[in-house]
Amino acid sequence: MKQSTAFSWDKFLDPNSLRSNLIAASIFITSYEILKDSIIEQIKSFYTHGFDQNGPIVSESYRAKVLDLDSKGNHFRASIAWLRANGVIDAKDEQMIGELTRHRNDVAHNLPQFLSEAGREVELGRLTNLIAVVAKVDRWWIMNVELAIQDEINPDDVHADGIVSGRLFFLHMLLTTASGAESSQIYEEFLKQRDLFDKSTKGSQA
Repeated sequence: MKQSTAFSWDKFLDPNSLRSNLIAASIFITSYEILKDSIIEQIKSFYTHGFDQNGPIVSESYRAKVLDLDSKGNHFRASIAWLRANGVIDAKDEQMIGELTRHRNDVAHNLPQFLSEAGREVELGRLTNLIAVVAKVDRWWIMNVELAIQDEINPDDVHADGIVSGRLFFLHMLLTTASGAESSQIYEEFLKQRDLFDKSTKGSQA
């Protein structure tokens, strides 16, 4: 038996290895869906004006100003183009999103190979870039839209780096829990991040 074949069987038949690889694949695919949600849904919500019995009422401007940015009207690609055009992300971010998308598709469409073939590994290290993009997009929406339409907080007095969106917290909780941390540790980290945000906005409420 070739050494590579032996390694592949070991990878697949070892319960700990199989479990770890399944968890890694689940974490990456789940995290990628959070990235897609951050990119697509906030723009769509921005162009939504009410609800009816069929759900959200999305304005015609959404198609004209967002979907038309992609030749095939793909929501994901069009939303990336909108973010780029509005200075939310840059060329490097767009490149990272492309690399994350390719790896996600590879994992999702070829999962048996990732579970059983030596040398085929889910690249969890890429999640550093994923989290950076989610943070950039979510913080832009909070600073430029959510805080801009209320009177209690002056956006100029808020430190963007201290903002932890719900998506960022979920990603942090997902990765921390998967690494074996206790729930109490996660809650303590949430409280710490919340306190940082409160301090960053305190001056504008005085």
